[in-house]
Amino acid sequence: MSSLIFSRLKLKIAKRFENHVFELLKKDFESAAISEQFHLDNGKIPDFVIENDLKLIVVDAKAKEVLSKGDIAQLIDYIVELDADEAFIYVAGFTEVSESVEDYAILNGIEIVFTNW
Repeated sequence: MSSLIFSRLKLKIAKRFENHVFELLKKDFESAAISEQFHLDNGKIPDFVIENDLKLIVVDAKAKEVLSKGDIAQLIDYIVELDADEAFIYVAGFTEVSESVEDYAILNGIEIVFTNW
């Protein structure tokens, strides 16, 4: 498979997973405002920003083979830029998450949410 076709396939999978996560978030945070592909002043774009009267939550969605510390670090950047109260990273059921990545997320107050997608 050519790299261009493979890249397009990965993008298509990622977008479908983001749509799935959006539906989950609408159920879990039904009284909150949910922004998709929120553009930050620093040019970065978290998948979702959730706002209600009490807090600001940033959410990223990853449907990939392996979750990395870089994925967590990216979410930390979003937290700092937004001064967010909470952060979640939703991962597809097939995504491998090592113990060290899970520990890194926990140490930084990020909850990893596994989905059945």
